[in-house]
Amino acid sequence: MAGPLGTTVFQVPKLGETGFKIDQLNEQKRRQAQQQLEKEVAATGAEKAYMDNAMGLTGKYKKYADLGFQAFQQAAIEYEKTGSSAAEARMKQAASQLNYVVSGGMSILGNAKQVYEKNRANGFKDVVLSPTESSNLYTGFIYDDADAFLKDGIIMTKDGDAVVPAVNSTHLQQNSINLNNSFFLPPIVKQGTYVNTSAFVDEYKGAISAATSVADAKYRVESVLDNKFQDEDDRSMISDAITSYGINKLRMTKDPQKIDADTYEKIQNLSSDERIMSDALEWYKQEVLNEVEVLYKATSTRAGGLSIGTGTSKDLMFIEDVNISTSPLVKQGDKYTLDKSQETEEIVFDSYAGFQSNLQSKSRTDAKEFKYDIVGVGVKDGKLYADKQSSEQEKGFFANNGRIYKRKAEPMTLDELSGLPTETQALLFSYLGGKEKVESMVRGKSVTSQENNKSDDSEQKLRETLKSQGFSDEDIESIVSGN
Repeated sequence: MAGPLGTTVFQVPKLGETGFKIDQLNEQKRRQAQQQLEKEVAATGAEKAYMDNAMGLTGKYKKYADLGFQAFQQAAIEYEKTGSSAAEARMKQAASQLNYVVSGGMSILGNAKQVYEKNRANGFKDVVLSPTESSNLYTGFIYDDADAFLKDGIIMTKDGDAVVPAVNSTHLQQNSINLNNSFFLPPIVKQGTYVNTSAFVDEYKGAISAATSVADAKYRVESVLDNKFQDEDDRSMISDAITSYGINKLRMTKDPQKIDADTYEKIQNLSSDERIMSDALEWYKQEVLNEVEVLYKATSTRAGGLSIGTGTSKDLMFIEDVNISTSPLVKQGDKYTLDKSQETEEIVFDSYAGFQSNLQSKSRTDAKEFKYDIVGVGVKDGKLYADKQSSEQEKGFFANNGRIYKRKAEPMTLDELSGLPTETQALLFSYLGGKEKVESMVRGKSVTSQENNKSDDSEQKLRETLKSQGFSDEDIESIVSGN
């Protein structure tokens, strides 16, 4: 009896130790299996992609990424718990979805930023929109929102009238450019060589200068222009004339220097109407011939005038003894016609400069909301006058005397002076003796050289008086300068 009992008691501890070691081994295997599952989840790169880029995503793309990460987390947890092949498939699908929306969003937003920054660097000169409009459009694009939600682990989004998986939507389809996934700043259409009438006149300034009279100068240029209009093999001259007419006469664009493709097409389509086409070519020809006359007189020794900026796209030419006559209008029905009951008003300027289109002050508003352009300036008796012309073909504008005119020269105001294009102001300041002198001419307080001499004499007498009274040079300078 003693032998077998002793054997049984001795073996029990060994069996317990063996069971403990088996449990340890199983736990180690379980941990290894868990680590392997975690490695497989990490190997998808989805979580890292989200963590690295989430802060750089905005708008709908941030929403897609957040939903994608939520779906991926749920699938990953399930896979790490079960390790089943079905759970693995769902995890990998969620990872692929998350990687796609993150990389797609970053790429789309990155491309948008490049487009915006490139145009900002060149002052948005190649696009139709202003800097503010471009900035607002860019902000709207990167923060654009879209309805989205999860359905069985799939990101669903509103796309037009349909609800589709986000990865298949126009918001993320990178192989199909559209307004939902691409940022555009509408480019300007490059204008033709002679859209600016001054460019045409400038090309033939040699022939104009060589002419024997204004009529001869006009004949030379008109002959060339007519030949270009009639050239069946090159319609660019007609296209340029139509474009100039649409821009400067019909005011079909907000900024004459920036025309978008749609507006350009509308302007070109004007040529399909023979009447409009004829009006446009005649208008362009008259604009050219008016400039020819001004240029001939300015370059002729008989003109007695001065040309500033000649040979550039922005010229200012002053001519002496220019007579401008005008008559008030009267409204008859819906139209304004010359008031024949009123006498013609005339003013002869000591010197006058007509503004070409790119130097004019456009569409100013009078007290009764009628619009007028400032098309030139005249100097008379030391005062500066604005040559005003109605902006609207069938209407006039109200002058200071309360009557309606198609065109009238009136004393210029400081507001009208400051409203002139910067280049125009600079040319006026250059010719008329500086900004202060021009402003004094507008105020009606012309400073003549004689008045300047009187001022200098008075200052000298003051200095002599102060000196005789024992003031030091420093005190005298302080008193004279007003400091």
